[in-house]
Amino acid sequence: MMRKYLLFIFTIFMFSSFAKGQTFSQLQSWGLDFESIHWTSNLNGVIVGEQIIAVTEDGGESWQEVPRNFDFRFFDLTFLSENTGIAVGEQGQIYYSLDGGKTWESSDSGTTKDIFSVSQINETEAIAVGADGLIIKSTDEGKTWVEVDSNLSSNLNEVDFSSSGLGVLAGDQGLVAQSKDMGETWEITSVATSENLKSIKISASGKVYAAGEAGTIIHSLDTGKTWTSIQASEAVDFYSLSIGELDERIINVAGANNALFRSVNSGTSFSKINLPAQGNERTIKELGFKPGENTIYAVGQDGYSITSTNAGNSWALRLLGNRVDFYTLEFLSNTFAIAAGTEGKFFVTTNAFRSVIERPIPDKISILTADFWNGNYGFVAGENGNIYRTSNGGQSWTPLPIQTNQSLKGIHLFLPEFPYLSGQSGLIVRSSGTSGNSWELFQQETTDTDQDINDLLGFDLQNAMTVGEGGYISISNNGSDWPRIESGTENDLYFTSQLSDSTAIVVGEKGTILKTEDLGRSWKKIPTEYEIDFLGVDFFDDKTGFIVGKEGLFLISVDGGESWTEFDSKTKRDLHAIQSVNPNKAFAVGKDGVVIGYDCVPPSGGLAEISGPSFTCLEMKTYTIADSPASGSEITWRVDGGNIISGQGTSEIEVEWTDPGRKGVFVSRQNFCGSGETSYMEVIVSDIPPQNLQIQGEGTTCVDQTETYALPALEGVTYTWNATGGTIISGQGTAEVEVEWTQAGQTTLTATPENSCGTIDPVLLPIQVIASPSQPGEIQGESILAPGNYFYEVQNQPNFNFQWQIEGEGRILNGQGTNRVEVSWVEEGEYSLTVAAQNACGFGPERSLPVIVSLVTSLEPSPDIKGLKVFPNPSTGRVFIEAEFLDQWNSIDIFDPNGKSIEMLPINKGQKRIEIKDLRPGLYFIRMTGSAELVVRKILVQ
Repeated sequence: MMRKYLLFIFTIFMFSSFAKGQTFSQLQSWGLDFESIHWTSNLNGVIVGEQIIAVTEDGGESWQEVPRNFDFRFFDLTFLSENTGIAVGEQGQIYYSLDGGKTWESSDSGTTKDIFSVSQINETEAIAVGADGLIIKSTDEGKTWVEVDSNLSSNLNEVDFSSSGLGVLAGDQGLVAQSKDMGETWEITSVATSENLKSIKISASGKVYAAGEAGTIIHSLDTGKTWTSIQASEAVDFYSLSIGELDERIINVAGANNALFRSVNSGTSFSKINLPAQGNERTIKELGFKPGENTIYAVGQDGYSITSTNAGNSWALRLLGNRVDFYTLEFLSNTFAIAAGTEGKFFVTTNAFRSVIERPIPDKISILTADFWNGNYGFVAGENGNIYRTSNGGQSWTPLPIQTNQSLKGIHLFLPEFPYLSGQSGLIVRSSGTSGNSWELFQQETTDTDQDINDLLGFDLQNAMTVGEGGYISISNNGSDWPRIESGTENDLYFTSQLSDSTAIVVGEKGTILKTEDLGRSWKKIPTEYEIDFLGVDFFDDKTGFIVGKEGLFLISVDGGESWTEFDSKTKRDLHAIQSVNPNKAFAVGKDGVVIGYDCVPPSGGLAEISGPSFTCLEMKTYTIADSPASGSEITWRVDGGNIISGQGTSEIEVEWTDPGRKGVFVSRQNFCGSGETSYMEVIVSDIPPQNLQIQGEGTTCVDQTETYALPALEGVTYTWNATGGTIISGQGTAEVEVEWTQAGQTTLTATPENSCGTIDPVLLPIQVIASPSQPGEIQGESILAPGNYFYEVQNQPNFNFQWQIEGEGRILNGQGTNRVEVSWVEEGEYSLTVAAQNACGFGPERSLPVIVSLVTSLEPSPDIKGLKVFPNPSTGRVFIEAEFLDQWNSIDIFDPNGKSIEMLPINKGQKRIEIKDLRPGLYFIRMTGSAELVVRKILVQ
């Protein structure tokens, strides 16, 4: 344990106050019997048992014991309402709760007999039964009780009432009785068994079931008048019976040896259910459904609990306690630890006590001390001089010979082969280099005491010290001489912890704390207000330490042990050992198998909104919150862009703003665990706008064109824009605007910066606005023509560039960019010649000239060609061409108005007629070429 300084990286936290922010959790179940469980809702439940009441508020995910000493066993509990509960137990003990089971008060039962069962009659009345025929009744929520004369002498083990007021009870030797008058009188019913009946339940429909020893199960279908016996498949002693919450045909019975049987047919037959193997044959004492659910819990021996979400068909382990008083604890890493205690029980955990592995030593003696060099190699020692060594983490143990039967209480490994131990009657033993195979004993003549030496600590390989009863302290620098040192107290000293190379803290009887800073040569007493025994101490570093003691005492120091603050550990069990794994996390173990995990958490919940100016100049401002400082934490402010002049830690601060821009004020609660939620307020901090601003944007633009202009976006600064000859479209008041320029000429754009801190002169940007070109005049040139080269022109405009375009088959030969171009028309067709003027603002409107290029325009049909017929015209797609002299042409070519050839037909010698078929509707040209002159005719197809 003393080598944790070699196993962890130190992080030192220094804080001033810490009354809150601590959480304690029960990491292992208690090593105590659970006797009964009751659910008041799907989240809230209570378990009672051997010297314990435990509650859950999260549906059974975690359980916390009620921090009160109960030196007896509770057998049963019930709730009359969600808040009002009654628990009964040994020697007539009855306690009642008015807050859902969180706190309990004692009630006078009027008897010293054991009370085994309690049942609700209605919201104010309850019946309890117990040993030797005891029946008592309360009509005031369990605060007072009167005995009911039953004339019964057998032990009455359980009582149950239906919502209609019918009551049934079961007892030893097959006793069953029922009551029809709210428990005032009871009538015994004959049943076919003489076994002790331990549990009885009545369903909503009036069916009654009872179970008991030797596998006995009986049921009645007529509200308890007549009974039928059912035998389970095994002769198990049953201790609890439950009826399904949503389906009363489902019956579960459970008892000894982790056995549970289930019926889905109202008890006609039962089958055995497999339960988690970790139950280790433990006895199940009680079954309890959550209200309105199929979720059922079973609780029992040594803190055992399992649960089923399907009304008992399958089960999962929830709690598994160990019946042991822990005396020693050691972490070898953040998650790997060992713990040991009574009856030779030794446990290993690899997950920080979420689960444990039991590896006991061969003897049933109490292990009082342990020290491990690593996760495998270590020693345990205890009563009667027993010492064991392991090299595999406790999987196997080697007993070591020693010439004493005195109990060994303290151990320290200077090196793996150099163990030292201390014990009863001033005993110190050491094994010099033999790893415990041989020992050298030092007793009263060397240690100067005949009282028990409880702990031993080594500062380094040379210097060591021991502490013991009667204020005993001794030191040694060679391991052979142990001179006694004056401690300043006669109280028993139990344990010691090292803080640094020369500093240690010792704790002991009646709140004793001693501190040395010189290797144990001198000591000072740390004053405390406690009279309770401190049993364990551990420091993570030279500042953060923990003390545990009797009745769950838990103290923390953050100043090297000079002062201590108490926290509620949520248990009243004696805590024997403590170890920290970092400044904010520690573990403690103790009586009844208790394992406590401590976690330091930051304050929860946020603070109120911050009040103060959200816009400011470089000046002093005040900011406040409505919350006041709370105990255990302090209010912490932080400012981005300024300095806190006064008020840190209070609800009000004064801030000097030094840096313009988007800044902020932050506030949170803080304890030594960290900070809680942070409240935040954005603050725009301004200065007078700078003088050297320049507008970014185009200085030359066009009429009717929109441009974007910008200045730096400064927090808190607004801009007033003015555009002569233009219109502000958007962004007025901001750092960026859009301007539409509407008038040509030389003009100016201005912006005037302003914030709450002042205004500067306008920022100027000269602007040249250019007009776009106008439409050119009419195009001069031929529009109906034959293929060839032609000139076209428009009126010239200075400083403009003219761009000509042809839509169709034509080519601009020269003049592009001027007002006059030469165009070559290549093929026949209808085309368009366009021209547009261009300047820096782009193109102006186009001017167009339609052009028809056609051979027809130059080759009209010769009027003196007599006898040439083209018919019919118009036609429907079939045309004839006739002439006596037709063969003077070589061919006929049909083409459309675009000049595209549709069909070409040869004319043979002597041919006088040609037929053209299947022409689609439209205009066509027929061109006849040959030795005779060229002839073109138009035909129309409809």
